[in-house]
Amino acid sequence: MPYRIIAENCTGCTACEQRCPTQAISGRKGEAFIIEAASCIDCGACGVICPDDSILDTFGQMTSVLKKVERPIAVINPDSCNGCGVCIDVCPFDALYPAPGNTGPVYLGLVEVDEKKCVGCKLCEEVCGWEGVYIMTGAEKVDYLEELGFGEREAVDSEKAA
Repeated sequence: MPYRIIAENCTGCTACEQRCPTQAISGRKGEAFIIEAASCIDCGACGVICPDDSILDTFGQMTSVLKKVERPIAVINPDSCNGCGVCIDVCPFDALYPAPGNTGPVYLGLVEVDEKKCVGCKLCEEVCGWEGVYIMTGAEKVDYLEELGFGEREAVDSEKAA
């Protein structure tokens, strides 16, 4: 079952519409929005930013606003990503791109994620046949990359200190 909007609670703020990767949400600002069931991919991108408590998930449970570190994002596994670019092509938000400094063909290097654009819609994870990208929370990302030996924790800690 796709996500649903409770019209009585919706203030028409447009946050969900702007975040939806498939344009399944529509309406007029200031009025209740709707989710087109056939276009909804059940990614949850709308629910984590709805300030009105008006979106029900696939199980009929009310969604809630999540802090940035609790929101789902794409995380690249540097050991598995082969740079094929399929995830880049499928991303509706242009949140994935070839790593800078790549001197070869466009898609023959690691892929990177622009976390400001990524909504964690799962499309990239679904098309990756090499287990090179996973959707997880920002908080989980640190431990995941550290487990792989990429020392993400030091980078995140130094960013917080700055």
